[in-house]
Amino acid sequence: MSLCLPTYVVIDASTSMKPHEGVLNATLARLHYNLATNPRVSEFAQVCVVAFSTDVHVVIPMSDMEQVPAMPEVICGGRTEYGKTFDRVRECIEQDVSNLRMQGLDVLRPTIFFLTDGGPTDARWQDAFRRLVDRDWPRHPHVIAYGFGGAKRDVLEQVATKALFIADGSDTESALSAAITGLLNTLIASSKTGQMQIATDVRGFQYVEVAQEYVD
Repeated sequence: MSLCLPTYVVIDASTSMKPHEGVLNATLARLHYNLATNPRVSEFAQVCVVAFSTDVHVVIPMSDMEQVPAMPEVICGGRTEYGKTFDRVRECIEQDVSNLRMQGLDVLRPTIFFLTDGGPTDARWQDAFRRLVDRDWPRHPHVIAYGFGGAKRDVLEQVATKALFIADGSDTESALSAAITGLLNTLIASSKTGQMQIATDVRGFQYVEVAQEYVD
């Protein structure tokens, strides 16, 4: 039975990302290319790409990237709604894990890569987050967070359950590219061992170990 890591790339597409929209799309295209041309990784780490702002858009549903012809374009604009995003990703996980198991795959614990350049604009986002990472839900995911630009470290320390990366500088475009590289390196390393192997050396980012009680 083949191992499968359901992987969610959840990326901020709010108004603050509008000046960086071109780089965001180029970076996502690079993510697609690197996975699509590496069958071993794309079969192991099946990927769902989610862009969030005022609304949440599933850019690519859970897929083997080798089967996806191109990365759709993401348009930035709107607020930074964390709660709505966490609820939508939870729905995706519930459906995706069932579908992957029906394909005869041995499904590992889902992993979310959460990339943001700002803080949440909704006040009660923690309620949705608690539902997402509730240990009584058998499919509760790991969350690896990358914060850059105006992202708030104290908020992301609440979001990251597995690892946190905080950009050293304010160059959003370089940080975004480096975060995707770190994400790719994590998926490549994990595909070789069949379990989560986090690439902790990400250029321009400080790696922050998360509170031990969240790690399992």
